[in-house]
Amino acid sequence: MNALPQTTNQAFCSDQLRRYDPDRYLIALFQPRRLRRSAIALATWNLELARARPPSGEQTIGLMRLQWHRDALSEIVEGRPRHHPVIEELAFAHRAGMLNAERLKKIVDARERDIDPAPMGNIDDLESYARATNGALHAELWQDTPAARAAEDAGTSFALIGIARSESLNSARGRPWVPQPLDQNLRLIIDRSVALARSTAPRGYQAAMAPIILANAYTKRAARAGFDTRSPNMVKPDPNRTLRMIFARLCGRI
Repeated sequence: MNALPQTTNQAFCSDQLRRYDPDRYLIALFQPRRLRRSAIALATWNLELARARPPSGEQTIGLMRLQWHRDALSEIVEGRPRHHPVIEELAFAHRAGMLNAERLKKIVDARERDIDPAPMGNIDDLESYARATNGALHAELWQDTPAARAAEDAGTSFALIGIARSESLNSARGRPWVPQPLDQNLRLIIDRSVALARSTAPRGYQAAMAPIILANAYTKRAARAGFDTRSPNMVKPDPNRTLRMIFARLCGRI
């Protein structure tokens, strides 16, 4: 693969992430330089997985799209990635030893739960889903390091508050996530996010905790909103997120 397509693929992933998932884009930017490109590729791939379930909710289409990603990962492992900018970026990271494409199939398997229109049965199931998807995604960057488990907790914490914040929109789309009753379980989910955000990484690996900086900010905003899913403070992005991340870096927290 020559330099021009690689540059084009990088630009595509960065643009997609910056436009459609700016929080994860910011988290990726605050990863160590050696991990940054892989972090952006993984987060953009996460966007692709999230789009597997069509707006109609038609399950067969969603399952077919997820199978496309399994096949694409298999082709990466075999050394013949298909021509798609996100897949080619994953393939680059796989060849460089920055991630394991075979291991990513477990995330695709966990994403099959997206196709089911029913809410999660209980909060433990919801946390398991968050850990198997976003938790595993962030941990992939830190595999084989002392920070792997803490990174998984950080990613899971960020996913849980994200689900809580999005519940009003998801419900309007006919895809609620939070177990019923909503008013009780929403607070419990946020409490789980706060508890996981207390995880710490060993010295020298603090960047693995980057998702926690944003997760903590959103949990505080949720508390100020009275845990009301309709409140703008609950739903809107944190306007100070970049400053929070910079301050955390200057203080040595990430």
